[in-house]
Amino acid sequence: KTGEIYGRRKIDVEPVFGFLKANLGFTRLSVRGQERVQNEMGFALMAVNLRKLTARNAT
Repeated sequence: KTGEIYGRRKIDVEPVFGFLKANLGFTRLSVRGQERVQNEMGFALMAVNLRKLTARNAT
């Protein structure tokens, strides 16, 4: 069961963080506190989704 969870994680979650690091240069958070971190990650993930959306609409 644990192997299944880790197997899905590689497909679902980790590529997004790799994209954030490699393409957007997002390697560290610039704020402290859970609420502020959630806000900053929300903006970063929103940027990823907007890039995906524009790439999808361009073709």
